[in-house]
Amino acid sequence: MIMQSRALLGSALIPVLALTVAAPSAASAATGTATTATTATTATTAAVPAGLGSWTTPKELPGVTRVIDLESARGGTMAGLFTQDGKTVLSVRPAGSATWQQTEPAAGATLQRTDDGALTLLWWVTAADTEQRTLRMSRLAPDGTAFGPAEDVTTGTLATDWRGVGTPLATVAANAAGRQAVAWMDKDHRLTVVERSGPQGTWSAPTALDRLPDPIVRPDNVYNYTLRDLHLAVATDGTLAALWGGNSYYTGDGVDPDPSAYQWYYKYLEKPAGASSWTAPRDLPQLGEKPQQVTLAAHPKGGFHLLSRGNYARRTAGSADWAPAENIGIATGGELLTAPNGDVTVVSPGTAVATRLASRGTWAGARELTGYAETGSVSAAQTANGAVVVTYTQKRFEASRTVRRDFVTQTLAGGSASKPRTLNTLTNATTSTGRVATDDKGRPLAVWMQSADDGSSRTSFTATTGTRSLPKWHEYADTTRSDILGLSRSQALNMFTQDTGNPLVTYQTRSWPTGTRAVAFGDFDGDRCNDVIVRLPGGEARLYTPVCGGLPVPDSAYKRLSQDWSGYDTLLAAGDQTGDGRPDLLARDAATGNIYLYAHNGTDGFKARVKIRSAWTGYKRVIGAGDLNGDGFGDVLALDKSGELWRYNGTGTGTLKDRVRVFSDWGGSYKDVIGAGDLNGDGKNDLVSRDTSDNLWLNAGKGTGTFAGRTQAGTATYWKTWASLA
Repeated sequence: MIMQSRALLGSALIPVLALTVAAPSAASAATGTATTATTATTATTAAVPAGLGSWTTPKELPGVTRVIDLESARGGTMAGLFTQDGKTVLSVRPAGSATWQQTEPAAGATLQRTDDGALTLLWWVTAADTEQRTLRMSRLAPDGTAFGPAEDVTTGTLATDWRGVGTPLATVAANAAGRQAVAWMDKDHRLTVVERSGPQGTWSAPTALDRLPDPIVRPDNVYNYTLRDLHLAVATDGTLAALWGGNSYYTGDGVDPDPSAYQWYYKYLEKPAGASSWTAPRDLPQLGEKPQQVTLAAHPKGGFHLLSRGNYARRTAGSADWAPAENIGIATGGELLTAPNGDVTVVSPGTAVATRLASRGTWAGARELTGYAETGSVSAAQTANGAVVVTYTQKRFEASRTVRRDFVTQTLAGGSASKPRTLNTLTNATTSTGRVATDDKGRPLAVWMQSADDGSSRTSFTATTGTRSLPKWHEYADTTRSDILGLSRSQALNMFTQDTGNPLVTYQTRSWPTGTRAVAFGDFDGDRCNDVIVRLPGGEARLYTPVCGGLPVPDSAYKRLSQDWSGYDTLLAAGDQTGDGRPDLLARDAATGNIYLYAHNGTDGFKARVKIRSAWTGYKRVIGAGDLNGDGFGDVLALDKSGELWRYNGTGTGTLKDRVRVFSDWGGSYKDVIGAGDLNGDGKNDLVSRDTSDNLWLNAGKGTGTFAGRTQAGTATYWKTWASLA
């Protein structure tokens, strides 16, 4: 859940995390760490690709006054249905080019991407004085750069009450082997299908497979069935599946309706690979009693999967029937996007999202990206590394009044979501809306229109993401400055940023148990995004590698470091301690004061712990400060009970040099002290503290291991809502 806050002053600063817990016995601490050393080094993983970079400066797309649809073929060629001079047009941006080609008329057409990675343009042509229409198609091959010539698919009649609107519709499906099918509802409310074995094959004659029931007639009312969903999919083995249905609704003259006449009719049909006929229409219990906003798709690993009112189900290749439904925590249906690792992400029309983690076979916590999205504005696309980019139009408020509608994007991966990014100019009394797809480099490309609220001054823009640089210490939100992490007093993990171009300065994810503590870690997995270590109140320690620019929720993908690390009163990270370019973890044993190094093992875990200092019981705080002197190694600060702050420089060999005094008679009024990275933008790592009155203070780093005098960086009005800083 994202919360909004504007209540802070000056530069943002972050306190170093000292995990304060009741000290267990020395024996229990040793047991916890021994278990961790075993579990953290049991497997290896392949190199992780770099995450998506920051969004580039928008470029104008001349002549476009509305974005109707945007799709991309497997090879990265993009196609858009736009409005230009008041007419619907098609434009193509070929793979390898950054230029949109000249537009072509596309009145009445729909643009669809099929599971083989091709793009299909479908439209109906009506003959004069007849109910018969001709369905036409133009196809852009999966790795093509242009649409082929238009071809006639079939002739037939069309229902004109699809979703209660007089727009004819057809849906197309195709698999990588070239098998294709098209389905629609004819004027007699029959599900009608044509198919062919390959792109050059001959289309079959139309086959009517099912029919919506007749109207329900009551003495004063008539309840007509209206089609709400029509889906067609082709599995990798060539099996065809159709899912369609609707419900009855009142079309009377104002007389009180009869609730018993509201009925649902949803049926599922299949044509197995090699079979000559379809199965009979049948009910699917997985759809629930009152399905709506249903989704059916071929699963990349074979078979099909579907979604209906928060129920997800899978029929694997070769299985006789569908598996039991899994509740995903979202009340509506949505788009199904499957990553290369098998993670399935659902994006609902109302910006609710959920991810089924293939590694666990369970759903990560569902969430609403925003409660203020414009209806029908949501778009989603999957990038080359499996991340899902979502765009939507977000209402902005001042004094409870809508002042602007922004085009906003967020990225999802592994059950985590990035902080929202607004792409349009922040001009009040404007509306921005658009779509997103994936280009030939596997990056998201967004196209949106920005206009005055009255619809005038329409201008369209496009932008993509750039190359990701190595992250700075404590940088999470791609703002070129470091960010502050911590837990709120209301069970949220907070990220405070200095992003002046975004109305949200605090990004939150929920719900974390009271007493959770976080460690702002470096880039653990090599995707060029900083990660987070979390210790739960019971002592369990987890490593989260969230999507770039984002934070995890408790159910996001994680690696368990230990079942119980309550034996440590402090966990900290200062950067690279061993000289291998990877961040490492330090921990202090509560009973003995010994400092242990958990060195990165170069793959997916930590090496067994090594003691690097003994009996640091005289320090009330131990702080991971980052690289303070510019030698590339992480440094540690320690505050003793007499108020002296000491610096231990890292050596790059896993050890620490002898201490050097930084401040005397310092820190007595501070309840949080953290090494916060570069907060003031001068390229040097800084120190942030919060006093017992909840005011925030900055000691700017000098780059020599020392700091300037403190300056106030934030007031208690805002920072008192934080339970801890990291």
